Amino acid sequence: MSPPVPYGNVIEYIADRLYWACYTSPPTSSTPFPPQAIPDPHKIVSPEQTRPGSRSPSKRRPNQVTNSSGLKPVYFTVDDALLYNAFHHDFGPLHIGHLYRFAVTLHDILGDPKNEGRVVVFWSKPNGKARANAGCLLATYMVLVQSWPPHLALSPLAMCDPPLMPFRDAGYSQADFILNVQDVVYGVWRAKEKGLVNLREFVLDEYEKFERVDMGDFNWVSPNFLAFASPQHKVLPDADVTYPTDEDEILDSNLPTPFKNVLHHFHTRDIGLVVRLNSPLYPAEAFTALGITHMDMIFDDGTCPPLNLVKKFINIAHQTITRDNKNIAVHCKAGLGRTGCLIGAYLIYRYGFSANEVIAYMRFMRPGMVVGPQQHWLHLNQNEFRQWWFEDTILAAALEKVHASHPASAVRTPTKAPSKRASATSGNMTPNRRSILGEVDSNNETASANILPAPTPGQPRKTSSRFASTAASSRTRQYEPEPDVVDENEQASPVRRRKSAVKVDEEDLARAIESGMTEEEYMIRLHRRATIKSPAVKRTSGHGVVSATTVVEKVVEEKTRNGAGAGLIGIGAKVRSSPRRQPPPSGVRKSSGRAVSGGPA
Repeated sequence: MSPPVPYGNVIEYIADRLYWACYTSPPTSSTPFPPQAIPDPHKIVSPEQTRPGSRSPSKRRPNQVTNSSGLKPVYFTVDDALLYNAFHHDFGPLHIGHLYRFAVTLHDILGDPKNEGRVVVFWSKPNGKARANAGCLLATYMVLVQSWPPHLALSPLAMCDPPLMPFRDAGYSQADFILNVQDVVYGVWRAKEKGLVNLREFVLDEYEKFERVDMGDFNWVSPNFLAFASPQHKVLPDADVTYPTDEDEILDSNLPTPFKNVLHHFHTRDIGLVVRLNSPLYPAEAFTALGITHMDMIFDDGTCPPLNLVKKFINIAHQTITRDNKNIAVHCKAGLGRTGCLIGAYLIYRYGFSANEVIAYMRFMRPGMVVGPQQHWLHLNQNEFRQWWFEDTILAAALEKVHASHPASAVRTPTKAPSKRASATSGNMTPNRRSILGEVDSNNETASANILPAPTPGQPRKTSSRFASTAASSRTRQYEPEPDVVDENEQASPVRRRKSAVKVDEEDLARAIESGMTEEEYMIRLHRRATIKSPAVKRTSGHGVVSATTVVEKVVEEKTRNGAGAGLIGIGAKVRSSPRRQPPPSGVRKSSGRAVSGGPA
């Protein structure tokens, strides 16, 4: 029995040299190139179209590629060689170690003299997860190794049919935040432009060794930030323990191997600050004995940090990096969720990442970072972090320049606080809801925290048994009660509720309506005439604004009394409430940008 004919979809990256494809079965040297397109399972095929010689419409458009060399292509895949270690239902993206191995394999194939002039086809299986990882791997290779701009690396992937599957987080809850290949490519590109990642300085053996749980479970996210899982080492209360103070004592100590690797690596790689975000599982003296500052910024697992804690972390981290020329290590229980929140906030603050870019980049460096509602938290607060950088640098430099150009005696600092009356009268001004950079208003934290999703029931852990118990604790959501609907007439000013003193001629009004003028326009024109004829009218700014809308209040009252519906009508809406007009049919009406309910059904 002959083997099945493989179907495939092919996309060109470099003409007559490099192609990306997916095949229904592994291609061989006898596989035609380009292959027959993979049939579309969503199209119905008639019996006549399945006969030999007939072109079936169930196939997608044919592969628009050619092999001008006439030589047989070289096929290779990494589906079974580069495996993603999933925490739960996540499947990618592949990390920087996978990219390094892929680049080495591709360069070996391209540099082989036997393959000179031959087409190289990088192929994957046709399932959604394999296609997404393969396409993302090739696009990030083009950006990071070949220095392609991101839009050119992504352009061939736009021809994928169906589109590539998006990535999800490593949490155990339902995935309500997705990242696509574009986020990963742009995140890696921005990190490359900012000097945060460089494959020439990447050490594959070190990366693959220390990412293991039994060897320390830590990864460098950037040249200044290391993310790691919490070491675990219990010390008896009455025990007289001496902690190592140099490299030789670390190697000779009887500490657990993961903890020993962490201390040795930190001591030799200029780690000057360790930030702990979870409850203590080890004595902090193990780090302070080596001259490393240790700090606790603890908040609950699976939750998002308050903004004042984030601001404190950013200030301390920035001073450690710029002033002390030291690196920072951050950890929580697993070194994924809470750790990703603070490191991601600093990367947005310092380098201008978007939330999707920084999450994708951190997962490219350390898979599984930022889990559940923490993704939404970074997305909601990304502009706040960038605003902090603007105020810390550009605005601060401008203020220093202003103070330097003016004598100190010419600058007067107000000592008296503004009165409540002055504050109340300036209601049209937007209040400054956040203090200058040293402090953050706590009211904003509660406001932003209330709109975040509920914490996930379980956080991912990198252990031998990756899957935790399926029994999840019940969660309750707290909903804000909706504000009561208040009639606009009740909140209107007393001046606007005054009835108009202008006398209306019904016959004149009827003629005006027949000529195409609305009743509101007629009343405004009549009121203006009366105002011009009486020069003794007091013209104040407050009465001048509301005088033209006085009649609108009267129209609203008549509409409520005589109309068919009793809904709210926005100020300035053109409503004809003359008895000569037929009442409008009931239903939803849009007035002044608001959906208004009509009369009862």
